[in-house]
Amino acid sequence: MKVKIILFIFFFIFVETALLLSCTIFYAARNNMVLSGNSEDWSDPNTYMTFYPSETGKQGWVKFGFQNGFPQGGMNESGLFWDAASTPYLAMPYSEENKEKYNGVLMQKVIEECSITQEAVAVFEEYYCDDLYNAQYLVGDSTGTSIIVEGDEIFGSIEDFQVMTNFCQSQYEPGNYPCWRYDTAAEMLQNSDEISEYLFGSILSATHQEGNYPSQYSNIYDNRNCIIYLFYYHNYEEYITINLNQELQEGYRSYYIPSLFSEIEMIYPGYESIIDSTSVTFRWEGKESSIYELYCSTDPDFTDCVPRSSTPSHIPGYLGICLFGSIFVGTIFKRRSYLIFIIIFCVIFSLQSCSEKSTSPSDSDIIEFTQTVENLQPGTTYYWKIIANPVGTDDFFSETVTYSFSISSF
Repeated sequence: MKVKIILFIFFFIFVETALLLSCTIFYAARNNMVLSGNSEDWSDPNTYMTFYPSETGKQGWVKFGFQNGFPQGGMNESGLFWDAASTPYLAMPYSEENKEKYNGVLMQKVIEECSITQEAVAVFEEYYCDDLYNAQYLVGDSTGTSIIVEGDEIFGSIEDFQVMTNFCQSQYEPGNYPCWRYDTAAEMLQNSDEISEYLFGSILSATHQEGNYPSQYSNIYDNRNCIIYLFYYHNYEEYITINLNQELQEGYRSYYIPSLFSEIEMIYPGYESIIDSTSVTFRWEGKESSIYELYCSTDPDFTDCVPRSSTPSHIPGYLGICLFGSIFVGTIFKRRSYLIFIIIFCVIFSLQSCSEKSTSPSDSDIIEFTQTVENLQPGTTYYWKIIANPVGTDDFFSETVTYSFSISSF
């Protein structure tokens, strides 16, 4: 019995540790593109984005992290990117013997002083810090070069990409790594001839975390153009585009990341759906307080497209769908007891859905919005997206990915 209890406690601690250690970071340079990606997985929903303009001897940069202010990741105006992942404790005898201990935030020194990975290597060869006992860094630049800093080790990639999660790669044989997120990201990069923002978004979606330690925010970095795509709470349909060099010209600023998003979920029409009508009522969910514009066009770039404002339906998504289904089923079967049972079930399901820890931590009300567009042309493919602006955040607009649909020829 004692052995079973000890094994259970060990297993519980192992599972809890696995849940805590769950960030995914990757970098790739292929066919004249250089992209980086990361998800920040943790229990704290209070996340921030802060811009630091350049100073004498210091590059301008953007920091992503939590309310304690410690930088979790970011990129500077030269396109040098980094993000960190926690790991089990790793001793650093070589660093303690041969390097100077840096008492500040070592990665901040790197991101403020270095333009390329080679310069970052020189800093890591001279300094170490306490953070590296329980964390590792992936650093990549705009030229297509990246490194992983793991305790005493600094190693580059043998391919045109690198992936890092929450284990020390030096302690395992290649191909036998103990992390499905690492395997998923590496396989998706290996199996793609090209890299793109879409591929990186797909990797982030495939490796995201939910439950008690969800992906609070995710980034895709275009290292060469210093463009950042920011996603909130593992919703990869809505993002904010950040031109780093333009934002740094506006001076020091800090933003509470959840306040920048409208938590949009596109409902109808679905991706690549076919519709037997020239009139379409678009439906999506989002924050009640946000301002929305619908873009619908035969041009996927929406050139000269005039946006349409939104109309809220004020029906919570899960409950509205369940109640409609209840009435529909009850009408067919004409059994009052069956109808009452379904309604009670739907209400409980709706409340349960709201109480799940994997749902959005936002306190804002999420409602459904609709907008009808008429006189669409038969036999034509259309594209649609939503652009949103939460009230009080005029600095950034979020937008959704673009969905396509077709009107049948009847």
